[in-house]
Amino acid sequence: MSEKSLWLFIFILLYAVYCFFWGVRGSRYNSENPEQYYLANRNVPSWVFFFAATAATFAGLTVISQTSLVFHDGFQYVGTAFIAITVPLGSIFFFKRQWMLSRKFGYITPGEMYYDYYKSDTIRIISVLVTFFVAVPLLAVFFGATGYLINTLTDGYVSRELSMWVISTIVLFYVTRGGFKSIVSVGVVQSWLYFLTIIILGIIVYSFVGDIETFGKALAKIASTTISSWGNTNGYGGGDYNGYFAVPGVIQWVAGLGKNEAVGGPWTAMMIFTFTISFMGVILSPSFSMWSYSVKHPKVFSYYQIWGSAVVVGLLLFIFTTYQGIGASLLGASADINSNNLSINTLLPEVSKKDHSLIIYHIISLMDKHALWLTGLLAVGLIAALQSTAAAFLVTSGSIVTRDLYKAYVNKDISWKKELAVARIIMLLIFLASLYIATFAKPAMVVFSGISISIAFQFLILLLGALWFPWITRGAAISGVVIGIIIVILTETLGQQISGNRLPWGRWPLTIHSGVWGLLFNVFICFSISAFSSITKIDIYRSHRQKFHNFLNEHMGLHPSRTKLRSFAYVITLIWLFFGVGPGQVLGNNFFGEPGAGYEAWILKIPSIWGYQLIWWFLGIGLIWFLASKMDLSTLPNKPIQANDFYKKPDEVQGEVNYIDKVGTGYGWILILIGMAILSIVFYIYFV
Repeated sequence: MSEKSLWLFIFILLYAVYCFFWGVRGSRYNSENPEQYYLANRNVPSWVFFFAATAATFAGLTVISQTSLVFHDGFQYVGTAFIAITVPLGSIFFFKRQWMLSRKFGYITPGEMYYDYYKSDTIRIISVLVTFFVAVPLLAVFFGATGYLINTLTDGYVSRELSMWVISTIVLFYVTRGGFKSIVSVGVVQSWLYFLTIIILGIIVYSFVGDIETFGKALAKIASTTISSWGNTNGYGGGDYNGYFAVPGVIQWVAGLGKNEAVGGPWTAMMIFTFTISFMGVILSPSFSMWSYSVKHPKVFSYYQIWGSAVVVGLLLFIFTTYQGIGASLLGASADINSNNLSINTLLPEVSKKDHSLIIYHIISLMDKHALWLTGLLAVGLIAALQSTAAAFLVTSGSIVTRDLYKAYVNKDISWKKELAVARIIMLLIFLASLYIATFAKPAMVVFSGISISIAFQFLILLLGALWFPWITRGAAISGVVIGIIIVILTETLGQQISGNRLPWGRWPLTIHSGVWGLLFNVFICFSISAFSSITKIDIYRSHRQKFHNFLNEHMGLHPSRTKLRSFAYVITLIWLFFGVGPGQVLGNNFFGEPGAGYEAWILKIPSIWGYQLIWWFLGIGLIWFLASKMDLSTLPNKPIQANDFYKKPDEVQGEVNYIDKVGTGYGWILILIGMAILSIVFYIYFV
């Protein structure tokens, strides 16, 4: 065993001991009632939620991919770092309202809220199915990346499969034993390791590349050429710019990846906008929106939204991962840059387009000759980041399947002791399914994980109905979500594979992300059916839904002194969305100097688009603070919440008509069966 491997195992052991400690400690708090195990007794402290939620939301999904894709696509991809703003923006509009309903009616899972509000078994089951098919492939990716990391950093001494199965049991133990209490407690340290790892990796690259001036001058030389993964923008985005240094236009009317790719790169302003909006699917998914039920009060959300997401994660993505990805191309990772003698040195091995995900491993390996102990620490930091998100999805998905499927339809009168046992078994099954896919079905893992967040994004319409718009009917919501999911599949790689590549479009046609393609159809169908129901007066249960909204409006209420700011809030939000992350982003290509004009012509001494992105990131922080604090979207309710003062529990309405189960001439269950048939065909293709 090498010294590097020894340090790696030492740090893994220390990390495992900490996780096992909280698994055992957390089990002391879950024996009395479901709320203790599933939600940590709805008493997660502010600072714990700040760290744990931040890591769970971003760490696993960005720790490897962000650096590698910045390396591959350049500064146009850096625009996707605006997820640090769009994700908390989504939580601002939904988390407080979900918390209020959960406190009033005692909801433990989002499925219980949907069932209660819409009076629909169909929606509840959709919630379970989406939770399962989102969680399993994502967990597979996280577990697989962990195994690959250990295999790579031990120089093949430990196999990917063995590493993956052994290390992943750490997550299984503390999740099943300690429940949500252990998740958030371990998540605090996982977040620290995530932050520390990204920062140190950035510092390592900085130490080998040189200061900002050296960095900028090296980039200016490349910017004056057409050397990049995507060549020249050919007029898209305002000029003939190196695709590495410019957003290639607002939108391109192309068929999509795999059919007809965009000129200068796929990350047009519309692509960046739709991707960052679709990434809201992380917090809109039942698996993560359940987190909003766990805190003492909604002001906790503002710390996570402002400081955790917007400030800290924004800093990591816009500064440190950008420097890592771009810096790697200057340290020898790009064959094209090396062949033109434009690299600063060749410390890193050349990485092909298909292997760009290896970049972060190579950066860690730069420490092999300097500090082997640091290599082990950084590796554990990556493992912790991956496992933070994995643990979050595992505990909530297991909870949702248990509560919304087994307890709701199999054994309603199950005791808590038996329910706890069932929940742990279900988590084990989800865990094993994920590892099986990561081990024996890698193509399926990649394909399904690629669409999981987009599918979860379709739950936006359900949340809008339950929390904001009482005129959205149950049938409309079901139809919209199902159609949205189908459109997501058709605009992703999976759709091409199912059709035998016969669809005339590819992945992300017109440089619009699949999540937004799905949402466009979702919203159109939902709004149309809702309008029809209102016009024909068949929506006889509007008064039932209105009770929820009356309660929310009564307790949510904007402070009288701030009501005049409502229009201002709408305006500044739309302005930020347009110029910061939307079509206006193309202005940044040459706002502070054209990419190919040379270092001295760059006003900020960095590429213009990067400077533009940083400015709008700062403005985005201000926007999140304003909405969360000044518009009372993440503050304390203006009235105390008293449980069950007007509403009947779900078990008390079993004898009532299951509110508009019909969708047109069919039934919601038919849509579920069709969806299950499609999923069965897909799994047959990949596994059989």
